[in-house]
Amino acid sequence: MSSSEVMRPERSTGGMARFAAILLGLGMLAGCQVQPLYGNLSGESQSVTVARAETRVEQVVRNELVLGFGGEQSAGAYTLDISATSTVSGILPGGIDNEFSAARATVTAIYVLKATQTGEVVKRGTRTADAQFDLPSQNFAQERAKLEAETRAAKAVAAQVRADVAAALAR
Repeated sequence: MSSSEVMRPERSTGGMARFAAILLGLGMLAGCQVQPLYGNLSGESQSVTVARAETRVEQVVRNELVLGFGGEQSAGAYTLDISATSTVSGILPGGIDNEFSAARATVTAIYVLKATQTGEVVKRGTRTADAQFDLPSQNFAQERAKLEAETRAAKAVAAQVRADVAAALAR
């Protein structure tokens, strides 16, 4: 190449395609509206009071819901009554005596969301979650594994109930 020839960079179609993709992406993001799923947690119009718990499993569900709804509400616009139960069943039988080596904890929550002032039922439902756990040979370890599995299942149920309540209040 002689010194009189000038090097010009060639325009690549790849660069133009990337630029067009970026513009398209920005255009799509401009139409998005970001808002909390539950709405305004500090607003009185959507505050939820969660009823007291009777059992350990209910207490775990209640604690998760209270935290999810932004803290303890003494006089909320809505009241959430919840009843949670836990069952444990053995799975994977084996060994000489056909003992179970693993189990499943199932937590079922029945809930009713009511408007506090009118008592009108806004939403009611039932949610269930499972958590599996191993059954070691030691009794204390079995009991501890059962409690931890119940806690995991209770937290999963609380997340489902919270999503249901959020959807009902968003309408």
